[in-house]
Amino acid sequence: MLAPYRTILEHPGAKAFAFAGLLSRLPISMFNISFILMVQIQYDSYEMAGRVAAIGIVVWAVQTVPTSRLVDRFGQRTVMLPLLGLHIIGVVLGIWTAINNGSEWVLWIAVIIASLSGPLGSLTRARWSNILESDEDIHTAFALEGVLDEVLFITGPALATILATTVWAPAGLVVSAVGTIVGLTILLSQRATEPPARGKSGGRGLGLKLPGAVIGAAFIALGLGMMFGAFDISTVGFAEEQGFKTLSGVLLGIVSAGSFVGGILYGSRHWKLALWKRTVWGTLALAVGFGLLTLSTGMVMFAALGFLAGAAIAPTLTNADTIVQRVVKRDQITEGMSWLRIGMGVGVAFGAWIAGYLVDNVGAHAGLYLAAGSAAAMVGIALLASPVIRRGTDRPGAADAHSPALKDEGEWVEQPPIPPNL
Repeated sequence: MLAPYRTILEHPGAKAFAFAGLLSRLPISMFNISFILMVQIQYDSYEMAGRVAAIGIVVWAVQTVPTSRLVDRFGQRTVMLPLLGLHIIGVVLGIWTAINNGSEWVLWIAVIIASLSGPLGSLTRARWSNILESDEDIHTAFALEGVLDEVLFITGPALATILATTVWAPAGLVVSAVGTIVGLTILLSQRATEPPARGKSGGRGLGLKLPGAVIGAAFIALGLGMMFGAFDISTVGFAEEQGFKTLSGVLLGIVSAGSFVGGILYGSRHWKLALWKRTVWGTLALAVGFGLLTLSTGMVMFAALGFLAGAAIAPTLTNADTIVQRVVKRDQITEGMSWLRIGMGVGVAFGAWIAGYLVDNVGAHAGLYLAAGSAAAMVGIALLASPVIRRGTDRPGAADAHSPALKDEGEWVEQPPIPPNL
């Protein structure tokens, strides 16, 4: 089962950048929940915590395409080091403001600066696309990245919650910042696997000229993000209602453990089922899983249903990444994937904001219903987007990372319709 993973990790430099990339994107699993917990503890308001987090996530989403374009154009090292500095400044300002119970608008400034962190989730995926050739290997690599993300989401929220509730409210932010400093320093020092900078030609043809398949995947990511945002803050509220707030991170970790197992199994085989069909089935599994999760009446039941619901998360993320990989040029992969992060970021922002209000004024289950509703909406989005995803990916030659769907000058162009017999 693990043979495909061993094969890709045998490429020179693969193990090193995979590990460094894992550490460098620690903020993806810890920053948001740590900021929410810090604000909620210091100001005793879920609504305020959700509002501050939402502002940061929107900024993170907006900055993703410009910073990704800069990375593709000038290289990862040149762009990411200054952004790392901004991230640390924002974290320090946020901690200082919270521990002194400063004004909320200062927290906004802090989270805005800290959110200018660049495309952390795309750096290693771009390196995989740079060193691998076959679609099967890239599918396995993206599945591996999804699994590694789940390692973060298993340990990150649990660690953040324990640190914030038992050690010091901002402790999770400190650990997150240290992790990304160490990880990015190691990652950016590895020049052999870094995708070549494209200079002035990098990023041409992007912006609003997106293929329908990428747009469809981005809207699926939007629903996924709203589900995540609502679920994270609702889980904290649910655990508090049950009298076990310090275990909220453990619950999030259990859901991520389910995703970890699902991702391992999904990435260990090469699927014959068309990508667009796998995408629809993945969203349906999420809708069913998170719908059942709303029936939870206690911590044990929540953990058991959460593990099962989480099993579809990593495969769905892998499908979205694979859609983008198949329809964009290799030298634009960072920016192409950033559109998924934009969709997810906007979704997380609205999900956290609305769920924060619901948890404060209605109860934790109201937030869980929002998460389940977002998962159900993803099914509809996937069905509506399936024709354009099929046209972009389910065709002869789609598996080639050097996609013929794009002109040499870098402009997006749609594929012709698929004959019915395909």
